Amino acid sequence: MKSATRAGLIVSALVLSVGSIAAAPATASPAAAPVGAAAASACPYSGPHPTLSYGSTGPAVKHAQCLINYYGVWVIAEDGIFGDDTYNAVLWAQRACGSTPDGIIGPKTWDCLHPDKLPNP
Repeated sequence: MKSATRAGLIVSALVLSVGSIAAAPATASPAAAPVGAAAASACPYSGPHPTLSYGSTGPAVKHAQCLINYYGVWVIAEDGIFGDDTYNAVLWAQRACGSTPDGIIGPKTWDCLHPDKLPNP
């Protein structure tokens, strides 16, 4: 009889424990920053998003390089020069976004690189 009583007490304790866990108040988790906000702060840029290709230079290229680095798969120099590394990274991003890889950063590739738009690599 002792083992039956002990088993009954254990089952009762488990039922009460599960009930108190289920009834516990939900705690709010901190609000996560939108994904686009993270890239915007990591890659600040207020200029235009022109079509870029191999040999392009300037702040828009540097911005594109920063956005590519944001995804962490390709780490390239953010030097504002669209060279071999940037070209290969753009091909990767275009494939990852389901675009035809041509190594040119046009409107679709800019959308791909910006995390606040879809699809993303």
